[in-house]
Amino acid sequence: MNDDEKYLFDLRGYIVVKNVLTQAQIDDLSARLEQQRAKDSKPILGSDRTIFRDPKDPAWAAPSLLELGGTYIDLIDLPALTPYLTTLLGEHYRLDHDYAKIDNMMPERERTLYLHGGGQGAGGPRDLVGPTDGGQCYYRYSNGRFFNGLVAVALELDTVRSGDGGFACIPGSHKSNIGLPQDWRHSKIQAEVPDIVDQVAASAGDAIIFTEACAHGTVPWEGDGGRERRTLFYKYCPHAVAWSPCYYNSNHYGQLTTAQRQILMPPSAYGPHKATTHIWQKAQDEQLELQRLRAELAELKTRVDH
Repeated sequence: MNDDEKYLFDLRGYIVVKNVLTQAQIDDLSARLEQQRAKDSKPILGSDRTIFRDPKDPAWAAPSLLELGGTYIDLIDLPALTPYLTTLLGEHYRLDHDYAKIDNMMPERERTLYLHGGGQGAGGPRDLVGPTDGGQCYYRYSNGRFFNGLVAVALELDTVRSGDGGFACIPGSHKSNIGLPQDWRHSKIQAEVPDIVDQVAASAGDAIIFTEACAHGTVPWEGDGGRERRTLFYKYCPHAVAWSPCYYNSNHYGQLTTAQRQILMPPSAYGPHKATTHIWQKAQDEQLELQRLRAELAELKTRVDH
C-alpha cells in the first residue's frame, strides 16, 4: 500500500485498487456463480453468515461463497490484497464474513440506498444493525498505524460506470464526530441521493476497499442494456474482533493452506497461536462428528417411520 493510497484511505475512508483480479480469475468466479444461480433459485448470494438455509442447520452451517470453491478460496488470502489488509488491520486478521450482491436479484426493500455507519460512534441506535455497531466499526490512525474494526473488500465482476448505481459512501464520514443526518439515510431513486454521496465507479476486476466506519450503502441500480452488477464482498476484522455471530469451519472447504485456515479462525486475542489453533481444530472436528451423528439419527428415524 503506497503513500498515495494511505493518504486517500485516511482522507476518504475508501480506495479503488485497479486490476486486483486477472481475467482468468474473473472468468472462474463468474462461471461458478452462474452455475450456482442456474441450479438454485436462492443461491449463495446475500449471506453475511447470519442466515441459515434450514432452521435445523447447526450454527457453523451458515452459507458462504467459499462453498463455490476455486478462486473463491483463493480470495481468502489473495496476494494482491494482502499488503492492504496487513496495513489496515495489522499482521493478524481474520475473514469475518462474505456475501455477493447481484442487484437485479435483490428484494424490493433492498433496492434503495440505505446509508449506514459513519462517525466515531458509527450510525447510532437507528443504524442498520443497531447501536452495538458503533463499538466495532471503528476507525483510528495513530503513531503511523491504521486501526479498523472491519475492512470490506468489494470485488467487481462487472464494470460499474458512473451513474449506474452500486456501492456509494460519504467520503470522510469515518472520522465524523456527528451522527449521520436521518433525512440523508434513505434514497429510493438516484435523483434523491444527496450530492455529498460518492457513487464509486470501478472496472471488472477492481477492488473497492473501505472501512465499515464510513457511511455507505448501495445506490439503486440503473445499468443500461440489462447489465448486472455482481459484487463479491469479503470482510475482514483484526483477529480479536468479530461482527458475525457465526464462524467458519475450515474443514468444509477442501484443501486449504495453513495461512487460509488461520484467516478463517474465530476471534481470539492470541491470534493464530499454537494453542488457539489446536483448540479450534478440535472444535471443528467435534462439529463434523456431531453433524455425522445427526445425519445417522435422521436416517434411523426414517427407517423406523417406514
